[in-house]
Amino acid sequence: SNERIRLLPHMRLLFEVRDLTYATPATVTRAGILHISDQDQWVSFVASWVEKRRREEVEQHGVPADAAEARAHKLAQLFETYCKPTLAELHRAFKPLVPVLDFALVQTLCQLLEGLIVPANVGKSASVERF
Repeated sequence: SNERIRLLPHMRLLFEVRDLTYATPATVTRAGILHISDQDQWVSFVASWVEKRRREEVEQHGVPADAAEARAHKLAQLFETYCKPTLAELHRAFKPLVPVLDFALVQTLCQLLEGLIVPANVGKSASVERF
């Protein structure tokens, strides 16, 4: 429609769209749209998140490198074992009121775990039993 919306420097505009079926290349580039496919993109996110946690445990929390590596390996193993079947069961057995992407569900899980898997709860040893 060629309308222009004036924004002051302190204002931001966020677009959330279901798909880009009718978007032109100009719209995509001007709005800075990122397309996140729902086809197991969460796997890459989890790998990145686990690696970031491993680094932070060593650098910020003083966890020994071997312990942080063991924890990272265990976390990756748990995600690999349980995430895909759990997401499949959620899709099969529950109908959400508002559509939620798998990526958003896994991202929320990671944020919850971020607050729970702290040295005060799991210690600093290489033991992974508390995971």
